Amino acid sequence: MSVVAPAPSGGRGEVILQPNYFTSSIFVSAVRDDIATLIHTYYEQYANSQPTEPFSLFKSLWSAQGWKWMHFMVLDDRTRETFLNVVLRLFLERVVEIEAPANRVVALFGLYTFFYTQPKGTAPPLYSVTHIPIPSDQFACFKALPNALNASHLQPLLPSVSYIKSVLLKDHVFFITPHSDLGPLNPRNIPREIFVDEKSILPLDPNAPKKKGRPTKRDKAKKARLALDNLDKWLEATSAPLPTLSGAPSSPTSEEIPVHHPLASSLKLYQTEKSRILDSLDTPSSSSTLSLHAGMTVEKANQFVLDRLKAAEGLFALDTFLAKGDEPAGVARVERAVRELGVAKTSGRSGGALNLLEGAGKSQT
Repeated sequence: MSVVAPAPSGGRGEVILQPNYFTSSIFVSAVRDDIATLIHTYYEQYANSQPTEPFSLFKSLWSAQGWKWMHFMVLDDRTRETFLNVVLRLFLERVVEIEAPANRVVALFGLYTFFYTQPKGTAPPLYSVTHIPIPSDQFACFKALPNALNASHLQPLLPSVSYIKSVLLKDHVFFITPHSDLGPLNPRNIPREIFVDEKSILPLDPNAPKKKGRPTKRDKAKKARLALDNLDKWLEATSAPLPTLSGAPSSPTSEEIPVHHPLASSLKLYQTEKSRILDSLDTPSSSSTLSLHAGMTVEKANQFVLDRLKAAEGLFALDTFLAKGDEPAGVARVERAVRELGVAKTSGRSGGALNLLEGAGKSQT
């Protein structure tokens, strides 16, 4: 006896939707919203026009909102079965007693229309359901619906509701299951699969024990989200004003930065270390070779910084910004600071570009 491996009913190369899509939150939430829109629109037009034929109004809205094309959304038999059962179940859940009577009526209209408009006699034939599973408590609510239409403005709906009820009972459409509290339907609850987008991923606990094996896509997304949040916090804590076209802010000093600012400690440490290095360079040394080497090192560092800034000058247009007044900024100021290196009575005498915070390069020498 030959064994046939399981295979989808679609042909080779044919793209079909998996049944799980129709039990997922992506589809279920969208259909629930569409049903709510249908109910709201019908009740609004019904209240304004008070039609003598309420079901005719419903049919016009059904066609206008595109529900008449719903059956052609899925053609594959295996997927279509799940699709039909889920849509009928979503209509049926709005017929229960907790809903307003008008909402229950429109949901019943939708259930009746969707079930009885299943295509018949097509080539190739389309799968159709012959029964609607319904828990016993919901079946009792369905049978008691005509008794809930006691209000005067709902009386015109009573003939249509009574007729639909009689047709559904006569055709034995419902397959009665145990009470809904027992979860008799398959799947037990819808949506069964919950789609989780990137924004709703829970943050990763840094103290959680590391799992064995390769990290899942969800774990990678959590880790990326945590890293991004930490980066945002750091940028927010260390943000500084950017230069504008009207003028760029001058180099910050220890007096201009508040003590509690995150940059205050870094600036103070930088100034301390720089002063220590420059003071050691200015200190007379017994070795002339050592002093010459130190001076050449500072000169090379200044020239290196200037060359890199000139290379980036075309990309960032650094000289288009001016500091306070007409003081030079960008590459022009750095170049002047480099020229001040070794020149007496200038701010950049000892360090050149290293003395920008002290005002090097601001004046023409």
